[in-house]
Amino acid sequence: MKSKSEQLADMQHRRDKILEMIREDGTVTVKMLTDAFNLTEATIRTDLRVLQKQGFIQRYHGGATLMDGKQNTHALLLERQTQMREKDAIGQLAASFIESGDTIILDSGTTTTSIANHLGHIKRLSVITTGVNIALQLGGEPGVNILLTGGTFKFPTLSTSGEKAASFFENVLAEKLFLATACISPRAGLSFPSETDIKVKSAMIQSANVVYVVADSSKIDKVSMFALPCEWSKIHYLITDSGISAESKAAFEAVGVKVLVA
Repeated sequence: MKSKSEQLADMQHRRDKILEMIREDGTVTVKMLTDAFNLTEATIRTDLRVLQKQGFIQRYHGGATLMDGKQNTHALLLERQTQMREKDAIGQLAASFIESGDTIILDSGTTTTSIANHLGHIKRLSVITTGVNIALQLGGEPGVNILLTGGTFKFPTLSTSGEKAASFFENVLAEKLFLATACISPRAGLSFPSETDIKVKSAMIQSANVVYVVADSSKIDKVSMFALPCEWSKIHYLITDSGISAESKAAFEAVGVKVLVA
């Protein structure tokens, strides 16, 4: 039997995971959480009450949502704006691999938005994206053709998701995909706090000739709740920052992923 301190640590870890899920999707239901954690509704409701008291979320009947989601959506602000200097460097390096005439897929998120910030050198480009903010940012650029997927809107990532977003990629052929991830590990692969985007990201990978994962070093050697089913042979490059350790770099290259450091 676990000690009281171990039980408290498990409880805090679970609440951290619940908050990650809400930050990823914007909203969750009690049923989603009971299924994900295999716990009773009473336990989950207690967790949500604590997170609300701490000021992170707002509860509603049957679920919870982010406290500041409405304001962020109106201002087109992405959640979790961290490591921005590193992400800008990653975005600049990633953009250098994009050429005029390319058809590319840009995933949603802060790092892929940084790529969009560095595309001024491109005169002719087709961009397929799940990122609503990316579509708005690049849509007015001359010579840039934007295809925005359908699906369910997720306000923390300003993106579209779900079955309709995944089905959009069924007949798509792109030269390059720039894929975001929550966590990446040579042992566990790519993983995410929520499973809502798994099918979309898998469909993106199938549609691209070359796959670049873009992830700052804070995401490396970490594992989240839901794994992306994907062989390393499908991932060609990892673009990250100088915070990656020599051991991690060697481990990725041992499984066939070339690491590019911004």
